[in-house]
Amino acid sequence: MKRTIATFAAAALATAAAFAADAMDAAKETSAGLAAGISEEEAALPQIWQGKIAAGVDLRSGNTEKEGFSAHADAKKLQGKTVVVATVDGAYEEEEVEDSDGTTHDEQTVGQVKGAIDLKQRFGLFFVYGRVSADHDDIADLKYRFIESIGAGAYLVDLDTLKLSAEAGVAQVQEKYAGMDSDDYTAWRVAERCDWTPEFAEGVSFFEAADFLQDFDESDRYLANGEAGMDIPMFLHLSLTLKGVVNYNNMPAPGNDKTDTQFVAQVGYNF
Repeated sequence: MKRTIATFAAAALATAAAFAADAMDAAKETSAGLAAGISEEEAALPQIWQGKIAAGVDLRSGNTEKEGFSAHADAKKLQGKTVVVATVDGAYEEEEVEDSDGTTHDEQTVGQVKGAIDLKQRFGLFFVYGRVSADHDDIADLKYRFIESIGAGAYLVDLDTLKLSAEAGVAQVQEKYAGMDSDDYTAWRVAERCDWTPEFAEGVSFFEAADFLQDFDESDRYLANGEAGMDIPMFLHLSLTLKGVVNYNNMPAPGNDKTDTQFVAQVGYNF
């Protein structure tokens, strides 16, 4: 896994110089007021769902060190000036079970699934958002986590080839871990996302996103999530997605690690 991550990091560094140049040009154009309202990309969205269905493998470290299978689906549409995005991610693996005689074998299937719906109403470069997500993770002993959040944000850069946005708001969190009582708390949330489609690599896109939630009343309780990767077109509406994911929970279930990392490789069909 370390070799794979190193190779992926080297590829990312190889594109860093070109990305910086593109970002500087994009910032100049944005500051000049050339990007406003619904972008050309969003305006081209039809009034039907567009998206991707993908499946592949993932390598994990943290609460588990095993390989597993993963799946992803996303869809989006433009409804007036509101962008609607729905996503679902899932993964599973076989966990070792110890018999009464002390022998171990792969028998119990454990997995995780996470879904979210985002609504974003745009006003030029600014927007308000609403987001609802649900998360279940056997590997981290998480029975469920529901998060409802609202807030506002802005596109710092909004071009066809480069988009960078930041947002902030409040969230209500309900969660339950195995063997523990359910809990409910209010948190503040900040997030950012960057999407880059370089002109020198036709069809290839890079993405990066992160978000952070912290309990208003208990500052030691917070969640931080991040991902970065690339999408490479193949043929017949197929594409290859490579991404790294990091999830950090400062107050995990007893006996669990705070950090989980994944490297995911998926082949998807775009519709």
